[in-house]
Amino acid sequence: MAQTTSRRNTDYTQSFATGRAIALAILLIILNSYWQAPVSGVLDIEITDLALFCNVIALLFLLALLNNLVRYVLPTRALDQRELLTIYAMLATATALNGTDMIKCLVSILGNGTWYATLENDWRNLFGSHLPQWLTISDTQVLRGYYEGQSTLYNPVYIRTWLPRALAWSGFTVVLIFVMLCLNTLVRRQWVRNERLTYPVAQLPFEMTRTDQTPSFFRNRLLWMGFSVAAIISLINQVHVWYPVIPGIPVQPVNMGRYFTTKPWNAVRYLYRTFYPFAIGLGYLMPLDLIVSTWFFHLFWQAERVFGSAAGVAALPRFPYAEAQVRGGWIALLLFALWVGRRYFRQVIAEGIKGPSNRETTEEPMSYRGALLGVLLGCLFLITFCRYAGMSIWVAVPFFVLYFALATTITRIRAELGPPVHTLSGATPDYFLLTAFGSRRLGPGNVIGFGLLHWILGSAGRENPMPIQLEAFKFAELSRMRSGGLIFAILIAAAVGSLSGFWAFLHDAYKVGVESYPERTWAASVGFRVLDSRLRSPTDWQPIELIFTGVGFGFTFLLSVIRIRFLWWPFHPVGYVIAGRWGIGRILIPLILASTIKWMVLRFSGIHGYRRSIPFFFGLILGDFVIGSLWATIGILFHVPVYVFWTG
Repeated sequence: MAQTTSRRNTDYTQSFATGRAIALAILLIILNSYWQAPVSGVLDIEITDLALFCNVIALLFLLALLNNLVRYVLPTRALDQRELLTIYAMLATATALNGTDMIKCLVSILGNGTWYATLENDWRNLFGSHLPQWLTISDTQVLRGYYEGQSTLYNPVYIRTWLPRALAWSGFTVVLIFVMLCLNTLVRRQWVRNERLTYPVAQLPFEMTRTDQTPSFFRNRLLWMGFSVAAIISLINQVHVWYPVIPGIPVQPVNMGRYFTTKPWNAVRYLYRTFYPFAIGLGYLMPLDLIVSTWFFHLFWQAERVFGSAAGVAALPRFPYAEAQVRGGWIALLLFALWVGRRYFRQVIAEGIKGPSNRETTEEPMSYRGALLGVLLGCLFLITFCRYAGMSIWVAVPFFVLYFALATTITRIRAELGPPVHTLSGATPDYFLLTAFGSRRLGPGNVIGFGLLHWILGSAGRENPMPIQLEAFKFAELSRMRSGGLIFAILIAAAVGSLSGFWAFLHDAYKVGVESYPERTWAASVGFRVLDSRLRSPTDWQPIELIFTGVGFGFTFLLSVIRIRFLWWPFHPVGYVIAGRWGIGRILIPLILASTIKWMVLRFSGIHGYRRSIPFFFGLILGDFVIGSLWATIGILFHVPVYVFWTG
């Protein structure tokens, strides 16, 4: 990302966020929530699986085009880059919160424990008495319209029941986001300025909103060539959906595991053949060594599984314990990043106690003292909230320490690697604590608390909003403007996004009924199935899991040390941590193609040729995202089947 500066803003005298940008973002957030609910429910398009959200990029694309027209007609009324990027950050934050694993999941969590309680599953006796009444709903008459449809949310009784819960959980959400903002303030200068991480995911929105380019972003022929390639593929496949006699282009995943039917090869998991144009584009933006590391380690995980099957490790039925290894791996990544920046972080703590000692710290979104105090007070609120929800303080404290450590690691991974998909399933705080103590020792109150918090855990990272915040701080740094206003803007986005998300999902559900589309409650159903098994089959601590957690920690730390000591070493530990699950498996072939193309361009055209080629790959992303969002909108408006450009 090129740095845009001017003489008048080199001293960070201007605020990045402006009032009109915030106001416009609020309007777009509400409209987007109304759009997102049926897209993820009726159409089952999981737009928040990806690091870049297609709807946010599509809206930014249209907004930037419209803004160019306004700049031509009324130059003084046009938005500048900082305002467009403020809108992007706010809209992305709200979209993440309204994703499959978060508010959409939370809305169903509030009622699933009551609605699906039967004599057969005995949920009322198993955990019904432990569900906090002030956070969940036990009135089946209120829930009937939500699950069965043919009703309306706008019944005074329904509103009086849902509104207090929506306000309580939205308050929890805003504080959660605030703690993330404080943590990002503490790491910002080290990860944005000192280490100069690449932020691949942030490149497209930044370049798309620049106003200082000659020629402009939208006049690049390579951009429209890439856009056309993705758009034509999407158009052909949409025609195939409507007229199956016309052949489509095979883009969607085909499970390659079906070709491995004999032992030990049938141990292969998460291996797919796909051809997503946007994934090729996003992969091309990643550093070359990191692209190669990602697909190499996905194959490495397959080799582990095949080896375990060949060796007949019957005593270890879950070998290679990928989730446990990933838990250890992300802890190692975080500790190594803290070790590399230890001098900086010691200075942060010192200045948090004594006050700022140099001018650079005054450029932070907030003071280090304020950020440290914000983390402490925010965590105190969250822990107290969970205490009144039935959890023990001795469990809630390590839970949130681990949760924010995981969020910080995901933020680091995305800033450094920028994978199209990042998910660390099974590496969440509840699994850590259950592995270390066992559900028997934790007790039903804490296990049920984990179930109520399933919405902030989900697939462990694919919708985490913390990376979006650091990318917004990166935008402010590149524009050399004060980022303090971004904190206010993002908190507003969290409040408006969570409340509008509650409203949109409930409004839609009471019309059509969530049971008409089981995908609407998939994440919440998973949470309750896990809760049911944890309570019915109490466990003690799990030493094998802890051993493999140690293996993952040691291997990741070893890779990190080797990479520091030997610059020629091609494999990055981040690839090992994120590549074991389904996400990278869905984009394996696009990543291999992206790394091959990038190597060839760098080898034969050099860095100049690489930079000139980037707009083509921007176009691949935009073509998939813009046209894909168009099909989704058509599907909602006209109730017709549409082509889905990504299947998670």
